[in-house]
Formats: sequence, C-alpha cells, structure tokens
Amino acid sequence: MDQLIMDLINASQGTKKLNDIKVWPGKSSVRVAIYPSEKVTYKYNLLKDGATNRIYIDLIGVDASGFTLPEVESISFLKKLRLGKRENGIRIVIETGKVESYNVVEMEEPWRIVIDYYGEKAAETVPEKALEKVAEKPAAKAEPKGKAEVKEAKPAKKAGEKPVAKTEPKAKKKKIIVIDPGHGGKDPGAISGRLYEKDVVFRLAKKIEKLSKNYDGLEVKLTRNKDIFLPLEERAAIANAMNGDLFISLHANAFKDRNVGGMEIYHLDNTRDEYTSKLARVENKLSENVTLLDTILVDMTMNYYVGDSLDYASEIGKGLKKDLKKYGSKIRGYNKGALFYVLVGARMPSLLFEVGYITNKSEKDLLQKDEYLESIAKSLLDSISASKVK
Repeated sequence: MDQLIMDLINASQGTKKLNDIKVWPGKSSVRVAIYPSEKVTYKYNLLKDGATNRIYIDLIGVDASGFTLPEVESISFLKKLRLGKRENGIRIVIETGKVESYNVVEMEEPWRIVIDYYGEKAAETVPEKALEKVAEKPAAKAEPKGKAEVKEAKPAKKAGEKPVAKTEPKAKKKKIIVIDPGHGGKDPGAISGRLYEKDVVFRLAKKIEKLSKNYDGLEVKLTRNKDIFLPLEERAAIANAMNGDLFISLHANAFKDRNVGGMEIYHLDNTRDEYTSKLARVENKLSENVTLLDTILVDMTMNYYVGDSLDYASEIGKGLKKDLKKYGSKIRGYNKGALFYVLVGARMPSLLFEVGYITNKSEKDLLQKDEYLESIAKSLLDSISASKVK
C-alpha cells in the first residue's frame, strides 16, 4: 500500500521512475536494457582499467527508490551491477571484463535504452584431435581344418605399466539452430484480413522444430513456444543463451501493391538500399535517430560471422528455389544485407527470413496450408544439414 501511495505521489509530481533493468550476460558479451517510466535524458561513458572495465549510465531526473537490481553471476563477462543516487538523477554502473566495443541504441514501445558490450571474440570450439589409431592386429592365419583354434597371445605387461582405458569416440555435436518466430503477443506484425504475421511464422517455426527430429545432426530450439511478446533485444540474447550455431528470425512481409510477392533472406549489413532501409525501419522500431543507425555496425561483432551467414543464406535460398518450384514460389533474393536490429548481438551466423507476402493473394493462400509450410521447413533443414559451414 505504501508503494502504491508513493507511485501516486510521484505520478502527480511528474517524477520519472526506473521501472526495470534486464541483463543477458554471456562469456564475452553482455546486453543490458534499461526501462525508465518514460523517455529521459541520459549520458554514458566507458572507463577502462586493465582486465576489468566499468561503464556508467546516468539517467537525468530519474528516481530509483525501492528498485532492486537483478542478480549477477560474476563468472560471466558481466561482473557486477551497481546503482547509486546522483544530484540530478541516478547512476547505473556496470562492471565487465575487458571491453573491445559497445553500442547504445534507443528502442520504442516502450522507450528504453539497450546497450551491448563486447569483449574479445569467444574462442571457437576446436575439434578434438583424432584419436591415434591403435596398431592393427595382424590378420590371423587360416588354420588347416581339424586343428584346434589357437588364440593370439597377449603381450606381457611391463613392470609398473598401467592398463590403458579404452577411449570411446565422442558423439558428434549437434548443430543448434535457434528459430525465432517474429512478433507475437500484443504485436501481430503484418496483417491481411484475419491473417496475422505472428501466427504464420509461429506455425512455420513449429513445423521446423517437429521435422528437425528426423535430422541426426541438428537440434532446433525456439525463442518462443507460445503467443507471447518478446522485445527485439531479447531474441538474439536468447539465442546466445541457447549456445546456438545459427539464428534465423522468421517474418512475413506486406505491401500496398498486392501483386508484389516473394521470399527474401537477409544477413546483417549496413546497407543504403532504400527498400531494405525502409523494411528495416518497420521491423526495428528504433527511435528516429539516424546517427544511431549509422553507428550500430561500427562496434559490433558481425564481421566474425558475415561470411558464414552469407554461405547459409546462399545454400538455403538455392534450396528453396528448387524445392518450392512446384508451387510457383518466387525467391526475390537470398544474399541481401540490411540493418535488422533483431540480428544485432547474435554471437553466431544469423539471418532474417521473410517467408512471403501475406498481402499477395496466392502467397497468402499458400502460407495457410500445412503442406506448403512443411515444404519450406524441410527445404530449410535439408540445406542446413547439408551445409559445410561448421
């Protein structure tokens, strides 16, 4: 009751509150989302001090009375989180490992600040050396019929020699594919009549998950398993937490010209193409701040994965073109770059897959058919399974 009274007093006085802080720590990166009650003025800075760095964010005119910080495990790249009062607001201090680069982005609905901090690239998993071949036993000589079977004598152990344990070869690691059904919950995405983008991509995601059981080398995980809303910054963070090897965000397109149709596959890139820039604007829901859009890619780790992302996009695109030919499906392109924030921060190859236009009548009809969705899912999985990308 006391908190309710304080909230009412603050509201009447126009006080801005700190509503939430979310953190997604990784081995070599951390994403932090700060949720004030409304848009605020803020400033930030990075203080480097050897292996441990500190980043502070000052929120001007914000009150954090009664706010409890999320718990932090110091074994991750994120070491500690602190909150202090300032004369003109509050200061949030984030202690991390050695920071190589960082991004700060304002997001809308609700307004929030999302900050990515990157350390050195996480070491790639190095395949274990092949086990040394055990000296082959000489082939047993064929014995004349009638002679008793003679077992090969085992060499005597040397004094003090320990028995060597048999080493079983390790099972091959499955490739983890994280499928992200776009939108969800209060965010329907594109709408055409009674058909919602969020439903189309969720049904496709479930088809991919189900069919993946037929592929020994693949394991599919979903960022959402029901109709819930996930902010953009959570999706790549979830993929990182799942230790994904490939991240694919599923979407469906819409356009005022109902004759426009086709599938598109994008990788992350700072493109100046007018069409892709507009499409990214729709998907991103970023604040109208061109400077931030221009600088997102300066400090991010996409260069580590862009080559593999392009390889996956090419293999998947060619597969779809062949496998969906019987439906007359059009592939508009599969090697396009665009600035989709949902892909920013994924520590793995990542793609955004526009599965078609729900405003195009023929594609809208197809996207409601189980057979068609299963064909897309199978084609996608076939291409990933056959891919030489490790």
